[in-house]
Amino acid sequence: MTFDLIVCGHLTHDTIITSDKRAHETLGGAAAYTSLAAAKLGAIVGIATKVGTDFRDAYLEYLRRANVDLLGLKVKMGKTTAFENAYDERGKRTQRLLSYNQPIEAEDIPAAYINARCFHFGPVFHEVSYDIIKFAHEKGILTSLDPQGYCRERGPRYVVKLRGWKEAKETLPYVDILKCDETEAKKLTKTGDLNKAARVIQGFGPKIVLVTRGAKGLVLCHEDEVEKIPVIPAEKLVDPTGAGDVYSAGFIVEYLRTKDQKYSALFASCVASFVVEGIGTTTLPTREMVMRRLGKYMTSLT
Repeated sequence: MTFDLIVCGHLTHDTIITSDKRAHETLGGAAAYTSLAAAKLGAIVGIATKVGTDFRDAYLEYLRRANVDLLGLKVKMGKTTAFENAYDERGKRTQRLLSYNQPIEAEDIPAAYINARCFHFGPVFHEVSYDIIKFAHEKGILTSLDPQGYCRERGPRYVVKLRGWKEAKETLPYVDILKCDETEAKKLTKTGDLNKAARVIQGFGPKIVLVTRGAKGLVLCHEDEVEKIPVIPAEKLVDPTGAGDVYSAGFIVEYLRTKDQKYSALFASCVASFVVEGIGTTTLPTREMVMRRLGKYMTSLT
């Protein structure tokens, strides 16, 4: 069996505190959001991750039922990586890192995953070894990275803060697709012009650069073009956690199918519009659901 996508990063225990101060416990981490979203869209998906002895059996069963391969999941001593994400009325997030499991190294990748079409790296807090990215790239595998977990540090009271990504220039030559948010892009390139920032990042190595801007849409840089991709409106906003990870899943799955960067970016925007409508991964869409919403959106433009 050839895997379409392998997602590397920690599965996490997340506590989501919505603006009405209600707390919800859920499975989290890019490894969860990206793998589950891609599997729901029909991709053959596996994950390379490490969890603690406290990882919940219900989450394992949830992943299995979703057809996510768990050959690369390793249970290690200690606690599972855990976050608290609290949102205010404006959607601003305060994030706390409550516990952390062991790093993921190149030797942790199962041999069965090495023939995958794409590896997506979604670190939440520095857990993905840079050696894996280089290893996958040198094997000729399409590599995708969301560097959010490399741009974080933990401060007083466990609050997560944004920091510079020191290893960016050494890592990006081994990355084919980079997705980051506008704050990360500006910090990485030291420019406030997102079009310029995307081109600068592309100059570091990635062939495709995706810079998300929240409700303002996304900047796509590919080949010699920089384009703006709109947001596909959600029907309601409940929990924005994981929207970027689900976006990555949508883009990768559709890009593997079509090799059309612009259409894949729009398709991914539509996929991400569903996940914000519920808590955690409860509202991930099928391909049919995405195509219906995307069709309605395109019709509304004519």
